[in-house]
Amino acid sequence: MFRKSEKDRKNEAIQQAVPEEKFRKPSPIGDNKWDEEDFIQFNGVQKGEQIKLHTYRCKTTINEPKSVTVFFHGLNEHLGLYAHIAQAVSKKANSVVVGFDFRGFGKSQGQRGWLESREQLENDCSRFILQMRTIYPRLPLFALGQSMGGMASYLMGINNLCEGTILITPAILDNYYNQPFMKRLGLCFGACFPTWNPFPPVHVSGSRNPQILEENLKDPYCTQVAVLPGTGRVLVSTMRSLPQTFTQYKTPFLIISAGMDQIVDPDVGHELMKQSPSQDKQLIHKENMWHDCVQEEEILEIIPEIVQWITQRSIK
Repeated sequence: MFRKSEKDRKNEAIQQAVPEEKFRKPSPIGDNKWDEEDFIQFNGVQKGEQIKLHTYRCKTTINEPKSVTVFFHGLNEHLGLYAHIAQAVSKKANSVVVGFDFRGFGKSQGQRGWLESREQLENDCSRFILQMRTIYPRLPLFALGQSMGGMASYLMGINNLCEGTILITPAILDNYYNQPFMKRLGLCFGACFPTWNPFPPVHVSGSRNPQILEENLKDPYCTQVAVLPGTGRVLVSTMRSLPQTFTQYKTPFLIISAGMDQIVDPDVGHELMKQSPSQDKQLIHKENMWHDCVQEEEILEIIPEIVQWITQRSIK
């Protein structure tokens, strides 16, 4: 008779967890906003047409920044949801924080919710980083991102385009217990029908706080369509291939993982720490934290550690 392992039982329990009223509280984002939007012109091409990608910047308190931090957001989100982190890093680490909404997400143009390919994601992110290098030459540059944005940051590290990465619940190790049937559909239909969208949206809460999902559903810049087959195919295939690169990942990194993550494997931080040969690596793991930790109360404890990590690796 087949017996489930302890990991099977633990992950099945995690998948059954739901937001609870006792955790309801205002988002830690508060009234924070980015200092500037559309501070530079940054475009892409989709289906032969030029599209505008919306940019953001938070300035430092001094005239000469100590570093640059490029911020990448999660799936179906926008960088406005990360303003509290951007403000803290820019003002306390004196690292100018910049970023853009991925094509098809947030305030950027493009077909809603469509991630065309891993190569397209890498190309947009690397072009933006190179543009920031021209604006801020000779400064250390770090890539910071959550979930899909963590995947983008990790890819920038693989491609040696930054001096370090901050990976918040990064989508670099698939959680096989999460929606296995929908993932099979995405892998099957994503190549032939990438933008086919016959299904209603599935609202998966990445937070134990029910108020977060409610606010995101009202947010006009959060993508409310079902995950497109092409997007699902790119994300799942990339999450399943990236662990093969863990043993070659030499970039300095800080990884933040959540023990109650329903979307990414909760052990992603432990696995990268174990396999990476990087000489500069650090893990923050919160056992009771959920995937969307940037809007969980624990982020208020984590932000000072992010600030410290960046400060220690910036120009003195």
